[in-house]
Amino acid sequence: MQLDEDEEKLLRSVALQNAQAVFLARERAERELIAAKEALERKTSELAEQREFFLVTLASIGDGVITTDTHGRITFLNPVAEAMTGWKSGDASGQPLEKVFNIINEKSRKPAPNPVARVLLEGAIVGLANHTSLIARDGRETAIADSAAPIRDATGNISAVVIVFHNITQERQAEIALRESNQLLSETRDNLEKRVDERTAELNRANVSLRNLSARLLQIRDIEARTLARELHDSVGQLLAALSINIAVVKHQSHKLDEAGAKAVTENMFLAEQITTEIRTMSHLLHPPLLDELGLRSALGWYVDEFSERSKIKVELEVPSDFSRLSTVLETAIFRIVQECLTNIHRHSGSKTAAIRILQENRQILVVARDSGKGIPPDKLRATSDGRSGVGFRGMTERIRHLGGDLKIHSDSNGTVVTATLPLEQADAVSGNE
Repeated sequence: MQLDEDEEKLLRSVALQNAQAVFLARERAERELIAAKEALERKTSELAEQREFFLVTLASIGDGVITTDTHGRITFLNPVAEAMTGWKSGDASGQPLEKVFNIINEKSRKPAPNPVARVLLEGAIVGLANHTSLIARDGRETAIADSAAPIRDATGNISAVVIVFHNITQERQAEIALRESNQLLSETRDNLEKRVDERTAELNRANVSLRNLSARLLQIRDIEARTLARELHDSVGQLLAALSINIAVVKHQSHKLDEAGAKAVTENMFLAEQITTEIRTMSHLLHPPLLDELGLRSALGWYVDEFSERSKIKVELEVPSDFSRLSTVLETAIFRIVQECLTNIHRHSGSKTAAIRILQENRQILVVARDSGKGIPPDKLRATSDGRSGVGFRGMTERIRHLGGDLKIHSDSNGTVVTATLPLEQADAVSGNE
């Protein structure tokens, strides 16, 4: 069938439109392909630039840098890593990490844990164990510290691992030197402490010997005082008694003498009696016979009365009526303490009254001497506390210390209180030893 002219025109118009549509679609597809190709080229160029920047950056880092794939095979070494491992990056590429990055524990000499394996296992940054050393290809050993971190892709999956490490040989040497220095310092300190302890022990022994010597000297002085007192009483006293008898005989015949002779006899009688009294007093002060015969309570009573009469200081003595006898050493010590306290009150305090109190409690003897004088000046009180006081206080302190006791002194403008504490057990032991 033959188409008319209009139909032919229509068909030609449709065909032309279809051809134009195909051409336009192809042209649009070509433009899109070109644009996608250009975008891919740009992306590829950017990635190449980023990779180049990344490699340049890693190569410029002052620490050693090694990268591996997820199978633990090396993909890159920077120049520092090449120098420290002895491997070139090209030779190391594709090698297992353990072959190139040969690390050991410097103390045990055993292989150290693989940091890449730990990163892949834990998915986090890890550090090398302490005391890690890197064994280079030529056998050189370098103390290192490092860390390994995962490299993740855009989806967050681990695509590689990077290891960064550096030489810490100087730090390790400094650490060793510091440790050795500390060890030497510790040994020196221990030796010094040992020597100080030895010298302290020697000093303590010397102090003990000195205290024992002082106590022995005090004991000897007490013995000599007792001996001298007996000699004065028994020897000189007897001679004076005989002299007094002879003078009495002459006195009965004084009527046969002239006035001067009779007067001389009378004066001699008076002088002899006075000398006898003085010697008796001196003898009792050196060592009162009552201390041996009747005990401390009677001896203190006699001494306080004599002291009050001589010094015009009113002394109140308080000793329990049932106060029992003590050892000779302890009674002598207490008597001397009271004697020294009253002597100091008379010489230095300016007090018109004094009180002495002796009591026994909790297996201890307390001796308390109190006055209402002007007190001890602070510098002298410090000297007394430091053992730098006069002979009397030092002697009293040595007596008390020898018997295991304690001496306390409190002084102000209202007066002074001296308190001596003497434990019975130790005093008895000292007495037994002596």
